[in-house]
Amino acid sequence: MAGINRAKPTPMFESYSFNKSASRGVDRPCIFLSHISVDKTSAIEIGNYIMNYADIDIYLDIYDEGLQQAAGAQDAKKITEFIESGITKSTHTMCLVSKDTVNSWWVPFELGYAKKSGKELSSLKLKGDVSLPEYLAIGSIIRGTRSLNEYIEKIVRDWKEDRSYSDNLEVALESHSKSGHPLDNYLDWSA
Repeated sequence: MAGINRAKPTPMFESYSFNKSASRGVDRPCIFLSHISVDKTSAIEIGNYIMNYADIDIYLDIYDEGLQQAAGAQDAKKITEFIESGITKSTHTMCLVSKDTVNSWWVPFELGYAKKSGKELSSLKLKGDVSLPEYLAIGSIIRGTRSLNEYIEKIVRDWKEDRSYSDNLEVALESHSKSGHPLDNYLDWSA
């Protein structure tokens, strides 16, 4: 079973499916992916990787219809409410950092709210020459695909250790090969 994006609306027929329990959100880790809009493609691909290979849920706000409507209306109060709700629904917050992230006002807000809410924080450096701001050192620094895999494995290991029952999280992360890795266009491998 793959993880889900909790920001996507669930089709009515799927909400009654036996494959996805109504309580799934409580029983699974979920990573809120904080990013600047110009890094949307990277966020989508990294989110897909986490859901499909790590069986972990994500919250990628570009699929939150309410948030997108609030952004279109430039309603900062509503945008803030939707972001806070997404972080609250998540267990972890991961900041995707590129050279453009420094231009975002929302990413630092999301990290500050997540920190205040007691969420585990991490920063994932996207491909290229990116300097990480010092304040990101308050969480785990992930510098490439290899360390992303290690971080995901740690989330799953910690999640299973904290549960008194056997959870069905299935991890099948991709290692690097000559034919490449699904995230080669977005992350450095060995950094």
